[in-house]
Amino acid sequence: MMSPDQARDRLHTLLDGTFEAIKPVVTYREGWPRVTENDQPAGTANVALERYVMTKVSTAKYGALLGLVERRWKSLGYVIESVNADAVMPAVFARASDGSALNLRVGYPGNITIGAVVNPVRATTSPFGPEPPQPTLPNGNPDILPSVDDPFWSH
Repeated sequence: MMSPDQARDRLHTLLDGTFEAIKPVVTYREGWPRVTENDQPAGTANVALERYVMTKVSTAKYGALLGLVERRWKSLGYVIESVNADAVMPAVFARASDGSALNLRVGYPGNITIGAVVNPVRATTSPFGPEPPQPTLPNGNPDILPSVDDPFWSH
């Protein structure tokens, strides 16, 4: 069973390894770790962390991005569990033998989220403390919409 600090370190390692494969690099904003209690075994939880790609990625480059990420995950021993090959909102999901999981999801309108999940940690209330204020849009929704133009990814 991992401690919250070990879980956070593992999540960062998984996500850092994923983003290292993306060339040219993209800008991202990191979310806050989320804890979800498991039904079994009792008293355990999963911890998830997402990074929101703030670089605008053109739909024509989705395949390139997903290809880079999928190859990295396979090279690390992850099994690709599911691929959504939709042209507008593609996604890929992978899992390792230790139970950790990675995912890349393209949402509407072009927001890209790369996430990781690890387990088990001891289920506790707010193991990472209170969530700091996150950037929001004028309507109050989280600011996860890409806004950074890149000569390669955006065109």
